[in-house]
Amino acid sequence: MRVLFLSAWFPFPPDNGSRIRVYNLMKALSCEHEVFLISLMQQDSQRENAEKLRDICEVVSLYESHCFSPKGIKSVLGFFSSRPRSVVCTYDHAVHQAVRDVINRVSPDVLVVSTLGVVEYVGRDCGVPMVLDEHNCEYAVLRRTADRMPGKLKRLRYALGWKKAARWEAKMCGIFDAVAMVSEEDKRMLLDVAPGLPDVRVIPNGVDTGYYDPSLWDPQQGTLLYNGALTYGANLDAVRYYVDQIYPVMRSRLPNVRLLVTGRTDGVDLTGIGDCPGVELTGYVQDIRDVLKKSAACIVPLREGGGSRLKILEAMAAGVPVVSTSMGAEGIKVVSGEHLLIADTPERFADAIVQVLSDHSLRDSLTSAARVLMEQHYSWESIGAQFVDMVESVVERAPRCEAKQ
Repeated sequence: MRVLFLSAWFPFPPDNGSRIRVYNLMKALSCEHEVFLISLMQQDSQRENAEKLRDICEVVSLYESHCFSPKGIKSVLGFFSSRPRSVVCTYDHAVHQAVRDVINRVSPDVLVVSTLGVVEYVGRDCGVPMVLDEHNCEYAVLRRTADRMPGKLKRLRYALGWKKAARWEAKMCGIFDAVAMVSEEDKRMLLDVAPGLPDVRVIPNGVDTGYYDPSLWDPQQGTLLYNGALTYGANLDAVRYYVDQIYPVMRSRLPNVRLLVTGRTDGVDLTGIGDCPGVELTGYVQDIRDVLKKSAACIVPLREGGGSRLKILEAMAAGVPVVSTSMGAEGIKVVSGEHLLIADTPERFADAIVQVLSDHSLRDSLTSAARVLMEQHYSWESIGAQFVDMVESVVERAPRCEAKQ
């Protein structure tokens, strides 16, 4: 088949959750089919990487992504639109036209749209079977943020926002022949607001188990890792939670403990984080394996967000013990005490960290079981095959496919 892939993330280098997912799903498709890519870019330098995707796709169009700003006339108009403000502010008609032009030129058998952020560039009249790959149930992320807002008026304003987003998400998902969600929880939340969707499947996030070698693990005493750019609000909240509530408990028990936080921090207010003696901001790390192998534990104190966290899958594949909140481990079929430790209060989270750092028998048991879980259920090879099957099934049942035959 000829597969046209529309992505909100340019998938090279595959160095964050969304890029990793897009890259591996495209790679799986390319083993069986011809793949064409229209992508938004986060940095102009990514144009130079288009050639590096040659083995898995042909890059047919690249456009600079528009960042959402809560200021300006578009943002004001967004308050009165049935669409979320972020959609109103970031829409680019040139991308919409590019999709139409490429459909006419390439004549794809199927269109795969990656993330809700670019669904407005397609429509029911594309004349091509369509699959949506959602990286999160988007309205659910906003709902969780709204629930934690201080003050009744602020919670009310945010509640109105997530409810509008839920209606829009349900409407947009309805134009697709099939929708992929990364977890059973995300699938359930989507079907809560869009119960009539014909084909919603769970295609989880995965990890390249061959890329991570547990035998290389050589941890530095008391060194913890949080892998995630603080430019993403859920990551910033997680690190603030650690600094404000977990670290004070940790410091009284392990005075020399330090947390390495990887990822970009451009434009982020780091007050209270940048000057915390127990936190080291490494900035962008080109190869996360270099940091994983010296980390005594990976911690995931997330309280916001959605989907499933590749940072946990990577740590487990690399043989690094994991301590997470329930929300951080959401969407991954793990059992606390068997594959990792889950704790949802600052005191219990600190206790769990101390446990994995001091109890070598427990640590070895957790990392061994976690690695097996990754190999059996979360390798990109098997997950990619599930996605290819989903895309092929959509084409097989499409009327235009029968006409071609």
